[in-house]
Amino acid sequence: MAKKLFSILLICSACLICLRARNSFSLSSSEHQLIPLWWEIKILLVSDGDYKVSEGKSSYYGNYSFTILWTGCMEKNDDDFILYYENSELVNFAAEEQALFPDSIRLLSAEEFIDKPSFKLNYILRKEDNLYFNFIVNGFLTPQNNSQNKFYLNLPSSEENAIYSPEINYDSFITKGSNHVYLLEKDIYSDSVEKKSSWEWKYQKWQMIQNNPVYFSNSHQVNIEILISPHFSKGAPGS
Repeated sequence: MAKKLFSILLICSACLICLRARNSFSLSSSEHQLIPLWWEIKILLVSDGDYKVSEGKSSYYGNYSFTILWTGCMEKNDDDFILYYENSELVNFAAEEQALFPDSIRLLSAEEFIDKPSFKLNYILRKEDNLYFNFIVNGFLTPQNNSQNKFYLNLPSSEENAIYSPEINYDSFITKGSNHVYLLEKDIYSDSVEKKSSWEWKYQKWQMIQNNPVYFSNSHQVNIEILISPHFSKGAPGS
């Protein structure tokens, strides 16, 4: 079984908490090099996608794009690490939904969407020599317009994520690329490490609801960049 490497502290008054450095430097027994006192972490995720709902005489077509920036830091704790959350920002969000009714058309803009994406880094796992990122972008119900039926909009998720929608396993619907996001642990001790991953995802389904055929489709593409930078001295991240 994978050993849990990091424990998440969901609330962090400021990222300065992660500067509780040791009183002296530790030496690597194998390489005799200085071990960083702490690491700065940035995760940038960019995604765009679309969805469609058809129910009887009404249809809904939506598209969206967004950018999320997650920042935090971690420090060494004996043979383990402690990970601190600093901020998760929805940098931009663009969306549009068109509802086609028998006698009218209604268009919603991003400002009228009640729900928006949010990013959650659950934790990071050590498996052999690698560190695997476990995260999810929380989705929401669609259509945002009034409708007889609502469907959960799946948004990007890593392969390590253990939280799935009630209906599907997210990992089963990757059509291109991989959401297996990881890096070599040894690389974080000497210099900044950047990891880029991308994938495409699609799900669609017809089902009978109250004897009426209803169609739902949901697809997106994802690009994610992770930057981990070691720091060997005390001071605020980025100083």
